[in-house]
Formats: sequence, structure tokens, C-alpha cells
Amino acid sequence: MSDTLAEPTEETAFIDLHKKFVEGKKTGSALLPIQEAALSRFETLGFPHSKHEMYTYVNTRKLVAIPFGISSASANITLENISDHIYAGCEKSCLVFVNGVFDASLSRLDNIASSVKISSLEEAVSDHSECLLTSIENENDVFACLANAFCVDGTVIEIGEKTQVPATLQVLFVSTGDTSSPLMHSSRLIWKVGKLAEVKVIEKFVGVQAGYFINTVQDWMISEGAGVKYTQVQADPFDAWNFSKTRVHLDRNARFHAANSCSGTVLVRNHFEARLKEEGAELILNGVSVLGGKEQVHNFIRVHHEAPQCVSHQHFKNVVNDEARSSFDGTVIVNQGAQLTNSNQLINNLMLSNNGHADTKPNLMIFADDVKCTHGATIGQIDEEQMFYLQTRGLSEKFAKELLTRGFAESIIQTIEFPEVVKELKNTLLKKLEASNV
Repeated sequence: MSDTLAEPTEETAFIDLHKKFVEGKKTGSALLPIQEAALSRFETLGFPHSKHEMYTYVNTRKLVAIPFGISSASANITLENISDHIYAGCEKSCLVFVNGVFDASLSRLDNIASSVKISSLEEAVSDHSECLLTSIENENDVFACLANAFCVDGTVIEIGEKTQVPATLQVLFVSTGDTSSPLMHSSRLIWKVGKLAEVKVIEKFVGVQAGYFINTVQDWMISEGAGVKYTQVQADPFDAWNFSKTRVHLDRNARFHAANSCSGTVLVRNHFEARLKEEGAELILNGVSVLGGKEQVHNFIRVHHEAPQCVSHQHFKNVVNDEARSSFDGTVIVNQGAQLTNSNQLINNLMLSNNGHADTKPNLMIFADDVKCTHGATIGQIDEEQMFYLQTRGLSEKFAKELLTRGFAESIIQTIEFPEVVKELKNTLLKKLEASNV
């Protein structure tokens, strides 16, 4: 089922594994030039050290020391296995990826077939090769390079001009895992949203069992006047690794409203990069993490304001208990000429344990003089005055603590524009808070 390495040593281990990956694929793959260019870029960048800008708070030594094997694209997954993870209303508008590869037999597209075009990247690589190679040449994230290098196939999702996609589109990433011999797989998605089009997307990451490393790269090209509402739900088991890089390119008056929720694994890392390229572009990015045990979630965000009169708002909240770790490293760059920029960034961390750890690094780089930009961060425990107030109203200490903690996290959950997701998170993320207050 997999090829493994006995004694991996950082770059060498992945280079050797890539040789086996290529040997195991069909000859003449149209993606081979992309894969080889990505591996070359990976070798140039090398694994980051502790002082690397992107990995200041993330320790990848344990990850790179694991002798990963290559996941099999074909796995014994049935509709019954995944039905509980498909949201109400998405039963006929769901794309399913198993171990990184689109599975047409599990996907159901009846409600969106006339408004969304889905193509294999290998079959359409000639239409995208120049863009892909340029992206790889300029790639600054070593794990995004690996995602491209180990990508079995990619998927291109296109929404035509003025198309209003009638149903919420769910993308479900299912990893099979192997607890005895951890497996690695990659997903590569390209989204093209046409002029004045509208689409709503929910992505969810789940695992049949632990023992896998999923590494995802997505590009969103959002044309003039188009709008996207997008939510990511990370629900992998603890002994899994989940890395993702999401790039968003916004044209004139385009909108990208996003939220992500994380329950944490042994290591989750989200790299988000947005470019507001033309006047009037708008970005909203919210996130919530509820962590316990030794779970980790790390967010690395770069937002580039490249044109006048653009807007970006970020608000992240993390609840950290036990020995869990979270970090937020976010920079908003306002380029010269990007006048009348409106941007704000706020990160709040609630610490429920003296052994937990939260690192926060909000940053502004402003090269224009007529802007309105703010940023801020807080790290603290439950407010004693609020606790006292609730207890004087007859609440027990346990219930008062639970109420305040739930309220902290729920304020972000309620910003999610999908009621089905909100309902689920109240029964998963917020249930973790009940256990932490016992």
C-alpha cells in the first residue's frame, strides 16, 4: 500500500520518496514538469530553521522525521462512510476527495452541474501550465512546494460569468490514514470565479483513522464584481498533520468572505495569502480554534493591498487549554498608491491553563499616507470580575466559567454564514469547552 523510508533525513527523505512516487505513477504524466519544478524549488528553499520568518512559532522537526509513505488514491471508502460529514443541503452538491484525489463515484453534483465546471488538472494542464510554473518559481513556502511535487492530480473548478451557483458547494477531504505507517498525500485545487458570479463553499477535513499528513494548496482567482463565501472546518483526528496554503487574488469590487474553525491535531498550519489587486476589493477573514491536550494550530497570514479603496478585516479567537499551542503571525501590507485602504486585524487568546502557549504577532507595513489601519491582540484568562458577577447571580463557578468560555468562542462561530456549520460547531468545538471546565 505504501513505500516507506527507513532513515529519513529532512530534504533527502522527501527527495527519495518523490523518486518512488514518480516511479509508481503512469509514464508520460502531463503533470510531471510541474512536479519536478516544485521539487526543485523545494530543494532550493530547504526545510525552515527556527528563525525562519514563516516558522517562528512552528516546530516541524517531528513532522520531517516521520518516515511517511505515499497514500493510495484508491481506498475502500463508501457513501455510508462519509454521509455523516455531508452538510444538509449539500447532498447533491458535494465534491469528495479521498487521499487528495477527486473521487467522482462519491461526489454528487446534480444541483450544480449546469453552473460549475469541474476538470482534471492533468487533462487541462496545458491551459494552466504557465500560471502553475510561475507560481512555483515564486513559491516561498516549502510545504506548498511539497504539495505540488506530490500531487497525483489537481482539480480546476470554474464558475462562469454572472453565474449564481444555486446550492452551497461542499468540498470534503477524506484521509484514510495508517496508524502503523503514516501516509502522506496532497491536494491541488484551482478556483476560477467569473465576473459577477456568486458561489458559497464549505470545506471539511476528516480522517477515517489517524496516521496521515494532508498537504493542500488552493488558488482562488476572483474576477470583477464576483463574490465568494467560504468556510473551512478542520476536524481531523489528533495524530494527523494538516497543512494548507490558500492564495486569493481579488479583482475590482470582488469579495471573499472567509472563516475557518480548527479543533487541532498534533500539528495544523494554515498559510493564507491574499492580494487585493484592483480597486474596491474586499476581504473578510475570521477564525476560531478550541484546543486541549497537546493540540496545535498555527496561522500564517499575509494580506497585500495593491490598489486604492480596498477593505480587509481579520478577527481570530483561540481557546487554549492544557498543553495546547496556538500562534498567529499576520501582516497587512499596504503598497504605495493603495490610498483609502481600510484594514483592521484583531487576535484574542483565552488561556484556560498555565501550561498552554499562545503566540501572537500582528503587523502592519504601510507605504501609503491616506489609510485607516488598526491591529491588536490580547492574551489573558477569564475575567475575574465577570466570573464574580455571574456567581453573585447564583451560577456555580463551573457553569459561570463554561458560559464565559463558550461566549468567547461563539462570537466567531456566529459569523459563519452557514447555519449547518454553526450547528455542528456548537456540538463539537463548544462541547470541548464543556469537558475543559469539568
